[in-house]
Amino acid sequence: MKRRALTIVILLWFAAGQWGCSGNGTSGGGGVADPNAAPAPELAVKVAAVTVMNWPVTIPISGSLRSQSNVEIKSEVAGRLIAAYFEEGDTVRKDDLLAEIDSTNYRLAFEQASSMLGVAQAGFERIQVTLDHARGEKERADNLLRTGGITGKDHQAAVTGVREAETQARLAEAEIAQARSAVAIAEKVRNDCRITAPAGGQVRRKYLDKGSLLAPGSAIYALVDNSRLELACLVPSYQLSGIKTGQWTVFTTPTWAERRFEGRVSAVNPMVESDNRSIEVLVKIGNPGGELRSGMFALGEIEVRVESKAIVIPRSALMVEQEQSDTGNVFIVSDGRALRRAVQVGGARKDLLWIRHGLAENDQVIVDIGPSLKDGTAVRIAADRETRGR
Repeated sequence: MKRRALTIVILLWFAAGQWGCSGNGTSGGGGVADPNAAPAPELAVKVAAVTVMNWPVTIPISGSLRSQSNVEIKSEVAGRLIAAYFEEGDTVRKDDLLAEIDSTNYRLAFEQASSMLGVAQAGFERIQVTLDHARGEKERADNLLRTGGITGKDHQAAVTGVREAETQARLAEAEIAQARSAVAIAEKVRNDCRITAPAGGQVRRKYLDKGSLLAPGSAIYALVDNSRLELACLVPSYQLSGIKTGQWTVFTTPTWAERRFEGRVSAVNPMVESDNRSIEVLVKIGNPGGELRSGMFALGEIEVRVESKAIVIPRSALMVEQEQSDTGNVFIVSDGRALRRAVQVGGARKDLLWIRHGLAENDQVIVDIGPSLKDGTAVRIAADRETRGR
């Protein structure tokens, strides 16, 4: 009995010791925090004030530049090429003589047609003399018929003579018209031996050289005019409502790095392409300096409107969980703590972001977010030198 009592006393003493140790805050994880302990240090952060500004709302575009004048010069007649005056890369003006085909046979054909026209005109003149004579004979026969000096048969012969002469005159006129058409055709064929530029531009390709034998339709030159370019791009159909002709566009090309070029929307295709649900948009581009070339790739945007009083923050303040998303999170400073806020991004431009929802005008956002920053973390706004050394 004494041994049992002694055992209970020892257990109670041990339990009391354990309770005392846990209650003084010096050992064990479940104790009460020491009120005299030093508070956790504040995290020095760099902040940026929200900016309110006019934000241009844009639709991204990409595509290839193409010339509005890109033509192949082809021969309309057969023959031997006796001259080709331009080489690839040469500048050509409208109506410049590009090449010549041997026109000997066509010149002879023109002269022959001209001669046939002269024969037809002479024949008509001869028929005209016959017609005048027949009309005079009929007038004399009409007078004799009234006085009884000629028989009805003789009078009818005079009438028939006039009709026959008139028919011959109409036939001669038709022959003249036919001959004139032959002359015009021969003249055109002869002139087609001199091949001129239908528009100005540069020689993109020269297909044939002097001495080549051409068939009708043979390509000789290809001309491209880079002074009048257009950008053909595909835009998703759900963005179509914001696009109108006349809107400004800006774009860059890999060739000219960050240099920006401008244009205007000139046409919107009336039909949506069924395979990708996109619609083609054409942008007219001025290129007076000739820096741009047909075939260049371009990346740009169409300005559809301007958002007034837009909330804008630095790009470095946003945390995104997945690519190609218009949502993310930022930290703002409020009452000495970092508070996490979900935001919706409306657009991006260089190092700036337009925030549609989630921030107010007077908010301060934390930039250069580190791994130690959590929601509710005690923070203080630090100078640049502190955040650089952190």
